[in-house]
Amino acid sequence: MTDAWRLDTLPSDVLILIFDYCHAFDLVRLSEVCTRFYDIISEDTLWIKKSKQPVVTNQAAKTFRERCDPLVCLRKKWHVSQNWQYGKYEKKVLFSHKIKLMPWVQLTGDILWWSGGYQLRGFKRSKPPYERNSILVSNNIRSDICKFIVRNECIITGHRDGSLQFRIKSRCNERIDFYCSIDRAHSCDVNAVDETSKAIISGSGDGTVKIWGPVGQRILNLPLATINIADRVWSLSADPTSKRVAIGSAGNSDNPPLRIFDLECYSECDILKHNWRRGAGVLDMVWDNPHVLLTCGYDTYIRKWDMRTGTCVYSWPDPTDATLYCLSSDYCYSMIAGTQFNCKTVLWDQRQKNYVQLYFLNLCRMSSPVYGLSFDSSHLYGATDQHLVELTFSGYSYKETNYKEILNYEQVRLNWNNANWTV
Repeated sequence: MTDAWRLDTLPSDVLILIFDYCHAFDLVRLSEVCTRFYDIISEDTLWIKKSKQPVVTNQAAKTFRERCDPLVCLRKKWHVSQNWQYGKYEKKVLFSHKIKLMPWVQLTGDILWWSGGYQLRGFKRSKPPYERNSILVSNNIRSDICKFIVRNECIITGHRDGSLQFRIKSRCNERIDFYCSIDRAHSCDVNAVDETSKAIISGSGDGTVKIWGPVGQRILNLPLATINIADRVWSLSADPTSKRVAIGSAGNSDNPPLRIFDLECYSECDILKHNWRRGAGVLDMVWDNPHVLLTCGYDTYIRKWDMRTGTCVYSWPDPTDATLYCLSSDYCYSMIAGTQFNCKTVLWDQRQKNYVQLYFLNLCRMSSPVYGLSFDSSHLYGATDQHLVELTFSGYSYKETNYKEILNYEQVRLNWNNANWTV
């Protein structure tokens, strides 16, 4: 009679094959059985495949990893992803102001950039408290900042008076130096800006998009090209190859609210086939890759466009039928949209039909839209009219605030009441 086989006596390579079939929950429990199981499960081998599946924490795209501070290790990815999905986080107000504004945010490395009114601030995430250690940029700002972009060592701001301003970040210290400006770049507010290695692109409420020379060369007051959109421009973004630019407008003209132009010949290059409603303006957009564009706006949908076919291949409706003001992506599966009502943001997984979770950035006064947001693998940053808020998902003892279940319960209750009234 042979001796009975025991699980803890199997060779390590066999245990790894068995553990590979286990759910992450089971692996955590198995790691507590004995020292040998703990050592095997602590290795990265078992977590490589699982780390590519979670929402938000997959960190698959290089562009996304560059703004993660810090990067989440393979084993911790699953835990942080669970926090995102079940609403387990710590909320902190980084900055507040009394005047109601329409701010914008951008995340770059260890700095969170925020603009509102005449102010442009950089919050160093590695040095809390953030407000006390912020970089305040205020020189030569004469008009409200509508939008800005931070690329490499340059900050480009578009203003309500139609001007463009350029600033250079000093590599030696934390000073931001004023570089130059184009005072009459447009006749009214500059709602969208972007930059490539060869050009600066600006879009305005005057219905035009202008292409300017690159930063580092002499900035001319005359644009290289002007594209007439014949509608208020709300958003624009150059694709990762810098060959095309997507332009989003208000949707109040005979032209579609989303158009793609070639940055070399400045002509429309891709015709997107879609039955647009009038007024379905595009307020924000993100290129996931050179072939995939994500947009959001007044029609309350996030739309996914395939540039190879020129069609909308999928769309996700906001669960409360709200206008979507802003959109951020991890350039893989995860998307977060900032909505019109109640300081609400919505997390989506492109592999799923339904949304993953809701987050409310301010519960004291729930009337402001979320005007700008950005996220990395363990933080969400959102700007309402009076607050800049940080949600942190990397801890272990956070209280669960699962608003998705509350909203689902309310929807079931409303459907039940409607059914009773019908009877």
